Amino acid sequence: MRLFFPLFTKMDLSKLLAIIERTAALGYGHIKLSGPLLFKPQDWSEAFRENLEKCILRFWIDHAIDFEYGGMIGWLDRRGSPSEPGTKSLVAQTRVVWMFSAAYQQNPQPIYQEIASHALKFLRERMWDSHRGGFYWLVDREGRLVEDKKQIYGQSFAMLGLAEYAQAFNDPVARQEALDLFYLVDDRAHDDVNGGYHQIYSSDWENPLNDDRTFGIPGGKHQNPHINLLGGFVTLYKVTRDPRVYKRLEELLDISVNKLVDDRLGYAYIHFTDDWKPTLPNRSSYGHEIELSWFMTAAAEVLGIAHDPKVKGTSLALIDHVLRDGFNWKQGGIDWEGPATGSATEKQKAWWVQAEGLVGFLNAYHLTHEPRYWKAFEQQARYVFTCFVDHRYGEWFENDNPYEQALGCKTHIWKEPYHQGRACLEIIRRLAILSNGDLLKHKV
Repeated sequence: MRLFFPLFTKMDLSKLLAIIERTAALGYGHIKLSGPLLFKPQDWSEAFRENLEKCILRFWIDHAIDFEYGGMIGWLDRRGSPSEPGTKSLVAQTRVVWMFSAAYQQNPQPIYQEIASHALKFLRERMWDSHRGGFYWLVDREGRLVEDKKQIYGQSFAMLGLAEYAQAFNDPVARQEALDLFYLVDDRAHDDVNGGYHQIYSSDWENPLNDDRTFGIPGGKHQNPHINLLGGFVTLYKVTRDPRVYKRLEELLDISVNKLVDDRLGYAYIHFTDDWKPTLPNRSSYGHEIELSWFMTAAAEVLGIAHDPKVKGTSLALIDHVLRDGFNWKQGGIDWEGPATGSATEKQKAWWVQAEGLVGFLNAYHLTHEPRYWKAFEQQARYVFTCFVDHRYGEWFENDNPYEQALGCKTHIWKEPYHQGRACLEIIRRLAILSNGDLLKHKV
């Protein structure tokens, strides 16, 4: 994977600034739900389109571009001012590449391509390990190395971002980079005995490591990297049609259905031994369960088994578990975590969990046409616009705590436009499909 790209020139930055000035917003999207609440499908589509373009992406255009050091500023406060420590993570930078590439395909604005290219340039120049391959996990604002371990979780988003960029802009270089990175990860980290992937390596890729501070669990295998590899391989296969990518996507879907999920109770195990034996007490991470539910159906569709009853049943079992134990039917909102059976015990609300809920509920409605899933989607949508969208300064809040909303960070190494932006895109796309099929009949 050869990466020889010059540093940003004054011409590059002048072009980017000129585009920003031409597309400057008059203000953020003040989407209000006063009076009768929205419930028409076309209204939700327009609300989420406006939220995406005028609230989420506009915040990043106005505040997050790092003109001094390249890439995107890693930490911003509520109003969009840089804050400490300013580090830039592989996850955040690659997700920005993905977000603006995906947004361009839905609405081809030149500024979206410029920002995707700007973030990708920083990744290539400052975060790619040109000697041993793979991307570093963390650098400081100037691009100096902070953490050199090779996290498979992070590499999965690099593959995803490169593949989405290649698809959006018909870029054969990015396509090949995505595929080369896949082969590197597959050669180094794939478990040829038990299936799946080891999750963290030393910078030279020689040794799998047990001190996984990212997820706070020693050794073994974790659900989260495998969920995101599953989602990433869906896009990678669409773009490359590579037979080994197909094989690994097929493998990860099988692991998801038959190893990760207890479809009798409807929850996903969190941690495993290398041979896929669950190791932790039975706990449910509701956001990951919802994300996995719709990733599985997306993978099945790409693999040509969209109507597979086992995949459908497992997907719906996860959603039903969340709705039963982790969802507030009165006002919307999805809790953080709970036991395998019984009500949630950790009731804090995180932005990404709420975003995944929107897509997961809509996906379940698409699979079944059952009114209760549409009701859950609408309730969740109202909750998000009321409690998580920052109508004053843009973007979404990290959680529903008013004190932290006022004083906390709007972005950091784990919070970028990915989950909430992707939810908006998925809602727009899925509502268009449902409307064309005349499936939206329920006003609840």
